[in-house]
Amino acid sequence: MSEEESPRRSARPRRRAMAVAVAVVVGLVVGALGGLAAHLWWPGKDGGSQASAAAPAGSRAETVGSAMLAQRRVGVDVQARELGASDSFHGQARLDLVDADTAKAATHVAYDGGEGHPWYPPEVVLIGDRATITPHEAMAGPGTGPGGEYRTEPDATAAAEDDADLHAALETRWLAQPAHIEALLDGATGVRTEQDGGTRTLTGSTPLRALAADPAIGALYRPYAAARSGDTVRFTLVVTARDLPKNLETRVPSAADTATGYESFQVEYRDWAKGEPITARPGPSPAPQWTATD
Repeated sequence: MSEEESPRRSARPRRRAMAVAVAVVVGLVVGALGGLAAHLWWPGKDGGSQASAAAPAGSRAETVGSAMLAQRRVGVDVQARELGASDSFHGQARLDLVDADTAKAATHVAYDGGEGHPWYPPEVVLIGDRATITPHEAMAGPGTGPGGEYRTEPDATAAAEDDADLHAALETRWLAQPAHIEALLDGATGVRTEQDGGTRTLTGSTPLRALAADPAIGALYRPYAAARSGDTVRFTLVVTARDLPKNLETRVPSAADTATGYESFQVEYRDWAKGEPITARPGPSPAPQWTATD
């Protein structure tokens, strides 16, 4: 070996050693970043509240919607708008979930706002766009008269323009059915998820214009979109470990002169898979489908 060749050959092992060292350092950095990402993605082992990276909204909406439809029936409590508003109401309902966009509903709605007045709400049964209205036999108070007797409305949407009870029944169904939750999640510009024990809380915002265009629940939002179509609806959805909703709160931008600038709607879900099917009822005086034990 010549003296000129020796430095070149001895340099090659040094280059290989340097390359190996660089690879090790890069591997350590990548591993650390991967561990950090995993920590941010998954909830902590203690079950505490921790933000997680959002899965695609469409897949999340499909998961929640499918879980609801698998149970078929559900009871809900609804509080619509702030107390004191002319169109606020408290209501209860049973839903028979046919598919994501259709729910048969038997509802009670009240307009006293929980202020202690006697509660004599009608039972409104909605099947498609047909409504039957029957005062509950145990709630037919002294104000019941010809106007409170059993009747049918073949076009509930049209009749609701002049019937506050019927309009509230429609709103109850729109708010609680799977199509509403799917529209909120599918159209959301971003969804944040927090895990806390056996529940997850999903928060996000959905363009009002997109909700107003939805064929299943758009009628709920079109009056708001007419005045503030560029705004968004903020929502908070809490689901169980089985992806079943526990409660849903939405805040809708309002054109009314209110202190908050939005109207609040709250839905609490209960009694999954319980109750009898909601059926079409023959006249003229069918028995109510709502009882004190429902």
